Amino acid sequence: MYNNNKNQIIDLEETAQILDVSLATVRNWIKHTYLTPIENQSNNLLFNLHNIIKLKEKIENGELDRLNKRANKIKANKTFVPNEYLSDKNHINLLNKIISFIKENSININTALFILSLNLLIQRKEILSTQLSEIITFNKKIFNKKQIIIELENWYKKLNNFDCKNEKYQKLLSLIIPQQRDILGLIYQSLLLEGKKSQSGSYYTPKNITDDIIKEYVNSNSKILNPCCGTGQFLLSFADYIDNPNNLFGIDNDEIAIRIARLNLLMKFKNVDFIPNIYHNDTLMSFGNDSFSEDAYIKNIKNQKFDFIATNPPWGTHFTKIEKNKLKKIFPMIKSSESFSYFLKISIDLLKDNGILSFILPESILNVKIHSDIRKYILDTTQIKKVICLGRVFKNVFTNIIRLDLKKIAIKKNTICVQNNDKTYIIEQDRFLNNQDYIFDIYIDENDMKILNKIFAMKHITLKDNAEWALGIVTGNNKKFISSAKKDGYEEIFRGKDIERFSLKKTFKYIKFTPKEFQQTAPESKYRAKEKLVYRFISKYLIFAYDDKQRLILNSANILIPKLKDYPIKVILALFNSSIYQFIFQKKFASIKVLRNHIEQLPLPLWNKEDFNKISNLVDKIILSKTYVDELDDFIITKFSLNNEEIKYIREFVKK
Repeated sequence: MYNNNKNQIIDLEETAQILDVSLATVRNWIKHTYLTPIENQSNNLLFNLHNIIKLKEKIENGELDRLNKRANKIKANKTFVPNEYLSDKNHINLLNKIISFIKENSININTALFILSLNLLIQRKEILSTQLSEIITFNKKIFNKKQIIIELENWYKKLNNFDCKNEKYQKLLSLIIPQQRDILGLIYQSLLLEGKKSQSGSYYTPKNITDDIIKEYVNSNSKILNPCCGTGQFLLSFADYIDNPNNLFGIDNDEIAIRIARLNLLMKFKNVDFIPNIYHNDTLMSFGNDSFSEDAYIKNIKNQKFDFIATNPPWGTHFTKIEKNKLKKIFPMIKSSESFSYFLKISIDLLKDNGILSFILPESILNVKIHSDIRKYILDTTQIKKVICLGRVFKNVFTNIIRLDLKKIAIKKNTICVQNNDKTYIIEQDRFLNNQDYIFDIYIDENDMKILNKIFAMKHITLKDNAEWALGIVTGNNKKFISSAKKDGYEEIFRGKDIERFSLKKTFKYIKFTPKEFQQTAPESKYRAKEKLVYRFISKYLIFAYDDKQRLILNSANILIPKLKDYPIKVILALFNSSIYQFIFQKKFASIKVLRNHIEQLPLPLWNKEDFNKISNLVDKIILSKTYVDELDDFIITKFSLNNEEIKYIREFVKK
């Protein structure tokens, strides 16, 4: 995992890996100025890591549609070894040898995993023969466990055109497999196309994360469920603490993954011959409504209540239209169509009273508006015990990850332990109930809350119902409509990156304003307003510029036209660009998008006319010469009655 240090330098290969494209594509993007390298003395191509991650985020958020299409095309046909899943990095060569052999010999994934399962069982002395032709007779004399015979025979029957005399198969049976927990799951992940994994939201969890969860909550008698168990990484962690394997339950809709998970457990409990409670089924369709499943084992699970449920659920799953309609009927309270929300709802319902749930989730569950439904359900039915910020833990997934631990008990008063990097602190859960959209603002600790309360205690108004808003122009084809040269009838057009604090940079992009030909535009009056503020839409920071020249902007920027009598637009501009408002925005919303909903919550202090005039005059000087920025910032921050220690804290935070 990379640390997003603004000064960290990476080479061409690392850049290609982070952006998930080829070296040739990186060079092509340099040619077209999407990327700007730093060249060292040896003329090697080097890049600033911070800039590369920012580019990655823009691609993922759709700001650079052309690059996004290119990256997705490559991703759809690419595989990779998830290094975070390796317990011993020295195993990578053995692993690559196996994967290369399967690919070079065009061995079907299902067949390859079946043979590798036999290989591993031979290594573990569960199979007492090394000859494929003998093994597939399933003679009980060469097997140590009856259930392993059943598992393998059922799998074998599903294989098409399996030729036991195939030399490639026998060679695969003899390759050395690294000794690692769930090595079959790791190989399976390494063989799956990344496009397929992305579509299903399926990324398996590293051992250290699962182990940390289990050892905190599980005892030897716990009854445990993983509702989307994959190849069983969580289940294997559970097994380290559970005496009876019949207390472990797992479900997944990936048949190969389920076969691996069942074998994993049978190998884990070496001295017990049992039938694993791990089932191939669609959890979402089965647990929401009885009419979708009549399977006896699903009914059995529904009738039980579990002490502990833990998983890394799929997120961002692409459902078909038919699936979406079914899910809406099963889960009417979930409006987002987000897979992890469905899994959370099911799991909370399956817990015993005082049972514990631990999920690995994208950070977006904390603050994105569309997830307010599941946040409210969590607050209504559980105590939040702990939130741990894990950062970016999955290879080629550039989303920040959290661990969310819940206890099924509806008590309003509760304290939450938050672990954010090296910092651990306690916050009150009931404050989430008072937040707009039930936002889990976990990045606000006790000291932050004290400062924010001071800021919002000052008499103020907001832009809620006091402004007009507009999106930038969506041309539908920038290549066709935007020119790099000034032509007759063309005028300047500004992108998000052309917006600096207080003013717009010089642009060399031009457009002929023909709104009927564009995909989407706001009313022209919004662009031609006498005064307006424009701001970057994709940004971790508030970056607002003033425009009184009726200029056009593209859809990577938005328009704000305040409608507050006697509240100067330049004062709003100054506030939103100040360090104290960067602090408010990052603490309250922790977002990479600046949304109208966020801006409408920002306080506009009701200071006197003299203060407003001073601020406006300083803004004029900044727009003219880029000086007086510090003087303006000092004036604003001292108006909020903060002490020197609090001011220092805000400024140090904003500099990070």
